[in-house]
Amino acid sequence: MKDIATKSTTNYILEKYDLYPKKKYGQNFLIDPRIVEKIVCSSSVDKEYAVIEVGPGIGALTQVLARYAGYVRSYEIDTRFKGVYEEFLNEDHIDVVFDDFLKIDLTTLESLKEKYKKVILVANLPYYITTQIIEKVLTECKIIDEIVVMVQKEVALKYTSDYKSPLTFMIQDMGKIEYMFTVSQNVFIPAPHVDSAILKITIDRPADLNLYKVLNSAFKQKRKTIYNNLKNDYQDVLDVLNENQIDQKLRCEQLTLEDYKALTKSFYKHTI
Repeated sequence: MKDIATKSTTNYILEKYDLYPKKKYGQNFLIDPRIVEKIVCSSSVDKEYAVIEVGPGIGALTQVLARYAGYVRSYEIDTRFKGVYEEFLNEDHIDVVFDDFLKIDLTTLESLKEKYKKVILVANLPYYITTQIIEKVLTECKIIDEIVVMVQKEVALKYTSDYKSPLTFMIQDMGKIEYMFTVSQNVFIPAPHVDSAILKITIDRPADLNLYKVLNSAFKQKRKTIYNNLKNDYQDVLDVLNENQIDQKLRCEQLTLEDYKALTKSFYKHTI
């Protein structure tokens, strides 16, 4: 079987199936098999693992994942690729689901944990929904142990710096994030306007959904004070801030993860 992730095979597929990359889906197809192999090897995948993939496109990453994993389930919104999958990904341990990943119920994946040692997510994410997908996986899926994704390089650098957001705080609370390597814009058809990077998120603890609610409330409007943001969603905000020795005039980015965990404990102490 030919490697999909080459310029010649990609062009063959696009021509044979009369395909073109759709901007609205953020489609850029990898044409360097070494990069695809490096992405897969950045994960901990083996034959005892199930892999979830989002946005497989013409299947370059899917094809290589299937060589290492016990099972691959890919979610693709673009049904034009059906013929490509039938030709190149026609294996019993590969399932392609034509659906919008952001709309699916991730609890339906929990049965995979009964059969496989670990469930991980490996994907070349559509850039315009990167944050939404990572947040969905972290907060809605209890069985995923690892996330290895390609994102814009600028986003990867931001997430691995001291940048503060609900997502970066959740990652910090649940495990760790690593910048694995840079991917040149020149290894895609069509070439995007920016370089990409591979991020690896190792998940050690389940999401604290109450913390997630507090973070989203606190970051609702960054220019407002922590008090003005929180008062719209919680009662006795001033008392809780004083109780935790947090200045009401601070802005969301001036607080630490420990501050937010303390606030969460205070706001939800009746349920803890």
